[in-house]
Amino acid sequence: MADAAGIPKSSAYHLFGSAFEVHAAAAQEIAADLLEHLATFRHGEYDGWPSLVEQFIRYGALFFKERPDASQLLLGPKSPPAIKLADRQESDVAVGLHLIKLMSGCYRLPAWPSREETFFRAIEISDLFFSLSVLQHGKIVEELEIEAARATNAYLSLYLPPILPAAE
Repeated sequence: MADAAGIPKSSAYHLFGSAFEVHAAAAQEIAADLLEHLATFRHGEYDGWPSLVEQFIRYGALFFKERPDASQLLLGPKSPPAIKLADRQESDVAVGLHLIKLMSGCYRLPAWPSREETFFRAIEISDLFFSLSVLQHGKIVEELEIEAARATNAYLSLYLPPILPAAE
């Protein structure tokens, strides 16, 4: 890694104690980049909340399509489980909260005790399909991107009615 960065190995060890720490730092930066990308998602007119969720999931997939490094580190089969777990505990919680905020801007969402956890799990469902796609194809393919959105909507439909009233 030091050779690839063009720095002496001693400098690399001064900054990071191990290759794992380098990967963990990269994962944190990528997670921040993903959140910045999702912050640029602009919702428009949708045919109900499932359409908004589908477009949000597809917009998230676009980030990984444009960033193969991100898809390999956060979704790929060779990433250490500890890095994936850290990403899920921090980034995916934030993505779920962002989705709640987006949906609340368009619809009146019902409240339930574990709503934030439900949306975190919904994001995890889409991540599972993204990870399967990276495992099977080396990237996120259209078929599994669509399946990610379908599965996420199916899960959320256990908590949300088919039609939500518009936000005030």
